[in-house]
Amino acid sequence: MMFRTSIAPDHGMLFLHRKPGLYSHWMYQTPVSLDTVWMDDKHNIVEIVENMPPCTSAASKCPHFGGTQTAQYSLQMGAGMVRKYHLKLMDSLRW
Repeated sequence: MMFRTSIAPDHGMLFLHRKPGLYSHWMYQTPVSLDTVWMDDKHNIVEIVENMPPCTSAASKCPHFGGTQTAQYSLQMGAGMVRKYHLKLMDSLRW
């Protein structure tokens, strides 16, 4: 999502990791706020971070979000999508 100045409603970026692990995200050079959900290998939501703010400082000062639960997938969406769809822990997403 780096360098994007907007994201269309109901769009996002799905990250597919080769194996389950602890995968955090950061907002370096991402000028829009994002919601992110992390999912296990069965696509069940194991972690949610809403409204991750843009980071306008040096890369070394940008905070990392999530990555506290073992996940194999993560989905970044525009801020507000978690609330719009009432997503919660252990919901299952299909694709």
